[in-house]
Amino acid sequence: MRSKNSKAFTPAERAHVELVKACPCSVCGKPSPSAAHHIKQGDHWITVALCDDCHQGSFNGWHGERRMWLVMKMTELDALSVTIRNVLKLIPGRTL
Repeated sequence: MRSKNSKAFTPAERAHVELVKACPCSVCGKPSPSAAHHIKQGDHWITVALCDDCHQGSFNGWHGERRMWLVMKMTELDALSVTIRNVLKLIPGRTL
């Protein structure tokens, strides 16, 4: 869901965000589909794959008390790194 202040998606950004959503949660590993959490509002390239609980959960989520993030000792940058690795795994012919 786009906020009213964020810019529209280009086709390439839309494709990237769809790949992110196809990844498991970058914090707890819950299987996809995931939400695409924008680290910087409006920058569709810097998104992290998060399950609903790790994203919006009032206790565990980034937009809540961040308990799961604390337990897993993760920051947004750590989660972005996991997301990038998982996106690259989804690209045919790409090996890590």
